[in-house]
Amino acid sequence: AAVQNALQTLLPQIREEICEEFRTGSGSSNTDGNPPPVTIHTWLERFNKQKPHSFEKATALVDAENWISHMEKIFDVIGCE
Repeated sequence: AAVQNALQTLLPQIREEICEEFRTGSGSSNTDGNPPPVTIHTWLERFNKQKPHSFEKATALVDAENWISHMEKIFDVIGCE
């Protein structure tokens, strides 16, 4: 149980660090023939091409849940989970 709790605590941080390394291109060098790292401008362009819905308020909980689901799908499409 302690290991599972530790993993639950660390996984979001690890995921964020991996996404950040991918976005900034830090970490491994580019000597293995992979394309150059993607910049934040490319991420924003990909994100905006998905035409994300705006969100100001919700009168029902399901509206907020639907918006969150929409945003999660966009992040999946652009490759940032």
